[in-house]
Amino acid sequence: MAVISKPLVAILFVIGLVIGVAVGYAVAATIAPPAGPAPVTPTLKGEIPIGALLPLTGVLSSYGENDKVAIEFAEKEINEWLKARGEEWYIKLYVEDSATDPKTALDKLMTLHGKGIKFIIGPMSSAEVSEIKSYADANNILVISQSSTSPALAISGDWIFRYVPTDLVQGPAAARVAYDQGVRYLIQVWRGDTWGDGLARSTREAFLNLLKKTGQTGDVIEGVRYDPAAKEFSAEAAKLASLVTDLVNKYGKDKVGIDAIGFEEMIAFIAAAKAYPILSEVKWVGSDGTAGVSGLVKEADLAEFCIKVQFLSPINTPGASPHLEKVKSAVREKLGRDPEPYAYNSYDALWTIALAIDMVDKYDSRAVKDVLPEIVRRYYGASGYFELDAAGDKAFGDYELWIPWRVDGTYDWKIAGVWRGVTDTVEWAPWWTAAVK
Repeated sequence: MAVISKPLVAILFVIGLVIGVAVGYAVAATIAPPAGPAPVTPTLKGEIPIGALLPLTGVLSSYGENDKVAIEFAEKEINEWLKARGEEWYIKLYVEDSATDPKTALDKLMTLHGKGIKFIIGPMSSAEVSEIKSYADANNILVISQSSTSPALAISGDWIFRYVPTDLVQGPAAARVAYDQGVRYLIQVWRGDTWGDGLARSTREAFLNLLKKTGQTGDVIEGVRYDPAAKEFSAEAAKLASLVTDLVNKYGKDKVGIDAIGFEEMIAFIAAAKAYPILSEVKWVGSDGTAGVSGLVKEADLAEFCIKVQFLSPINTPGASPHLEKVKSAVREKLGRDPEPYAYNSYDALWTIALAIDMVDKYDSRAVKDVLPEIVRRYYGASGYFELDAAGDKAFGDYELWIPWRVDGTYDWKIAGVWRGVTDTVEWAPWWTAAVK
């Protein structure tokens, strides 16, 4: 049982004011909490370091850029709040580039730990989280990943928290999207790592269950498992085209689809796929690793390919919150684009760490680990309300369906609908329904 230095009721009162109210700084500074035990002398003073492992380069670099802006915005807010309360401590971010590379992520974690840092936001990919997990567990480093979704990392009691559901939820979302598009023979193309293998398996199982439940004839074909380090995909595209051609000849174009599971390397994969007309004549479904990738809307030919194949990428949707809008505005002002939903999780990660540190009133990762689930349960931030399950992962969630689209003469990402996990149904946006008639 953790020893909590500050009264729980007082901290939860502050959470409700500061996080639940957009102008909470001044309010929290002027309204006393409910009566409780006498306040203790604070022990926190000066700089409180928080590390971040973000892919500022590599195949998730556009996500990393978004998330860096989001956590820097949270840092500014937190320090304004602490100053308004008259606190003697402040948050200081130390951001390292993980390069979306597992070994680099571990090296950078060790660098941050060498500076005495005990709290980490990130890394983004499950392969990176898998690589750093043993070191984090052995050294009591509290890690909050905003986007790692591999079910293999859902381990109760470890030092890894994840503010996103696992792919046991995302897989059924992708399967439902493909099925509702009329696909009955789904060919998988996926990144050969912890995340890609897990999501491919989850999607495959969910799609086969749909076929069984509805009595439809169909199958999932294990098409191409590619090297995550690959830069060029001509051989993979040729193999995929051959598989698609065979199935189309047997069942028709309307029955065949492609499940593409990858990160920003899907830009190069789709560029290679464009050489084979048959690959633009069937439906595609993506994943959270492709939703919002800037490279797919920068080039008109890639964007048009995605539009033609209805390349819908599911990504965990944040809940409704006014804090979402301010984080979105901060990213758009700095980078000229809307962030992917994981940026909101990054923002929330820093806020919940700060609130937990404030509660225990010491820079103690074990004490923070013990109170973090309760902090999260009471918290209302940029991603809305959420809870953590026994493994420390987000317990539930719906998925937005993102697609490149032509908007006001330029290409950008739009939300075509939302998959509801409770009902396993898609609520399509009116604009999408009209577009695909």
